Amino acid sequence: MPTPSSSPLPVLVTRPASQAEEICPALEALGCEVIRQPLLKIEAVAETPKIKSQFMNIDLFDAVIAISRNAAEMGLSTMDQYWPLGEINISGPLGVDWIAIGPVTAEVMRSQGLAAKMPASQFDSEGALQMSELQHVSGKKILIWRGVGGRETLASTLRERGAEVIYAELYQRLIPQYNEDEWQQTLLSKPLLLVSSGQGLEALAAQQPKIAESVRGIIAPSSRVAEMAKSLGFIKIQIAASARDADMLSAVKEWIATSE
Repeated sequence: MPTPSSSPLPVLVTRPASQAEEICPALEALGCEVIRQPLLKIEAVAETPKIKSQFMNIDLFDAVIAISRNAAEMGLSTMDQYWPLGEINISGPLGVDWIAIGPVTAEVMRSQGLAAKMPASQFDSEGALQMSELQHVSGKKILIWRGVGGRETLASTLRERGAEVIYAELYQRLIPQYNEDEWQQTLLSKPLLLVSSGQGLEALAAQQPKIAESVRGIIAPSSRVAEMAKSLGFIKIQIAASARDADMLSAVKEWIATSE
């Protein structure tokens, strides 16, 4: 932790605003100077007849996979309209395997009573594909909760394994645009960069192609995002255990400790 005589560590938090409310005060408690500049804005998509049918018939699926925290939150909110979460034991009688890509997503699902399972260590599509629940899926019907667009690795591999895979695209990612004066002010102190997803890092690089030269390093939520950072020219890369607040904070603490 910075000493009273040292300058506070500037930290650039790029999460969507609604997901930064807890980590920012925690960083300030560590003695960091927090700079907020969201790189993604999450917006729910209008419910379509297709989405309504998917949720009304969710008991016909063998597994439901939530790709992200946003997918889990919006999926559960939609599901509650047709299968009231407080009235049924949705982890049992529906006979559905509930799968989360990572611990943040699993926490959201478990908070509503679902017995959500997740990868043992690698919290991404590749990690999910190693789960025992997704090995023998021939003839099974799988619903994936996700945002509009995104990676196809999970669905394409499950289809190769014989599953019928259907998407429920529940939200879209909007990219806030900042002008050069705003970026100059944000990067003036050469902050430590925190990113919580590959999409966020891509959005940042699109606006600031030389971002690796403008920050003192990056905290990445996974090895995959760390590899993306490396390809963008980052040299000082710290990998957190996951995108959870606690894991990102632990990575920042480690950064501070090794920088003293």
